[in-house]
Amino acid sequence: MAKNTFIAQERNDSLNPRQLRSSGKLPATLYGKDSESLSLELDTREFINAYKKDKNAIFTIKVGKESFDSVIKKVQIKTVKDDILNVEFQKIRSDAKIKMIIPVEVTGESPAVKAGGNLITNLTEIEVECLPANIPSVIQIDISHIENMDEAISLSDVKFPEGVEPTGSPDTAVLRVSSPAEVETTQEEAAETNPEETARE
Repeated sequence: MAKNTFIAQERNDSLNPRQLRSSGKLPATLYGKDSESLSLELDTREFINAYKKDKNAIFTIKVGKESFDSVIKKVQIKTVKDDILNVEFQKIRSDAKIKMIIPVEVTGESPAVKAGGNLITNLTEIEVECLPANIPSVIQIDISHIENMDEAISLSDVKFPEGVEPTGSPDTAVLRVSSPAEVETTQEEAAETNPEETARE
């Protein structure tokens, strides 16, 4: 588990968020259970570099003489330019479990896919609960054992790292391999539903 340290300052109330960002600072909020939220500002470039390496890392935020271990709970991004506008950190304790949303990484080659099947991913992220020290960067799902069409992998089939548990129903389908015929049928149904749009194509 990666760990980063940021030196933050209490937010300058005389500047609005746009002015802060123009000066190279990122508006941020740090909150936790049974404690007041802190409005902070930190170096934008430093945060972006750390965020790109591991979005689920533990971040130690130093404010004056105090230090707070935290994780990222929300990042507000400007869609057009992918600029980060604001970030929210949640304080954590090493002995208290926390819920995190972890990206899925598919590994291996499926014989069913090689035979012409189509891999359909239902979940690109999975919410898990674990201690901060056990937060994974990704959840890897090996599809090399999927040999048959229409075979699926549910949450109960996923091998999670030690100490990490999914919060969703065990029966939730994460991914499956569909047959080529199913895709063709879906396309035909779509064409029948939108004949004019198909004709224009």
